[in-house]
Formats: sequence, structure tokens, C-alpha cells
Amino acid sequence: MPKRVLIVCVGNICRSPTAEAILRHRLREQPDNVVESAGLAALRGMPIDPQAEQVLAAHGLSAGTHVARQISPALIEGADLVLAMERRHLEALRVLAPKAVGKIFMLGKWQRNIDIPDPYGRGAAAFKKVYPMIDAAVEAWLPRIYTHA
Repeated sequence: MPKRVLIVCVGNICRSPTAEAILRHRLREQPDNVVESAGLAALRGMPIDPQAEQVLAAHGLSAGTHVARQISPALIEGADLVLAMERRHLEALRVLAPKAVGKIFMLGKWQRNIDIPDPYGRGAAAFKKVYPMIDAAVEAWLPRIYTHA
């Protein structure tokens, strides 16, 4: 079972930190699991987008301490499971770390490999629409991540 999960999007300020916060919350009783996120073209050093944080807060969660960071081959190789938001992200990740192909998947894999659209710059409604998609995708991964004692 995975112990270190890495979630990837483009800027690492909307989707991936949202998924990170949701998954970290769901795995809170599993302190040996580590959940992280990064971006393919990260807005390095930036906090989570305020609209993404508002949607998280509406669900009792927060990523207020999040700081965007750039993906690297070392981050990919150090993870047990890498989850991407879109199909095009899969290819970029596989190019960065070709030996890690077997642990790189779509976050929406269990929903027929759906792409989770980027809400950045599209207003509050886009963030509200994406949240349940991310939440459902995280929920579908739980049985494959959660380690039973």
C-alpha cells in the first residue's frame, strides 16, 4: 500500500493542493502516510488560490499553509503513487521520470480516467464545480491507499 502520495497539476495552486488537503484529511488516522503536491509549471512560492481555499473552507478543510512547488524527477521517484489531473500531465510526468511509469495514474482513474478541469481564472463557480470531482476521485482511491492494521 502507498505510503507517499504525490498529486500533480499545472500551477500547484488550485487542483493539486485541494486534492492534497482532502486526501490528507481522509488519511488523518494513518500518520505513516505522506500526501504532497507539486506542479508541472508551478507558480513557485505562491499560496493556494483564494477561491480554492474558500471552497475547501466551505467543506471544513484548509490548505492555508500550502506553498506551490515545482515537480522534479526526485519527487516522482520518491513517491509510491503519483496522481495527475489530466491525461496530458501523465505524459509529462512519464517523460520526467520514465522509470516511474508504473506508479503514475490519473486522479480520476476510477471514474473512467476523467480529466479534472483547471478552474484557474474561471471564477468561483468553476472552483465549486471541480471540488466534488476531486473529492469523488480521492474517495475512489482510498481503498487502494488506506493501509489496514
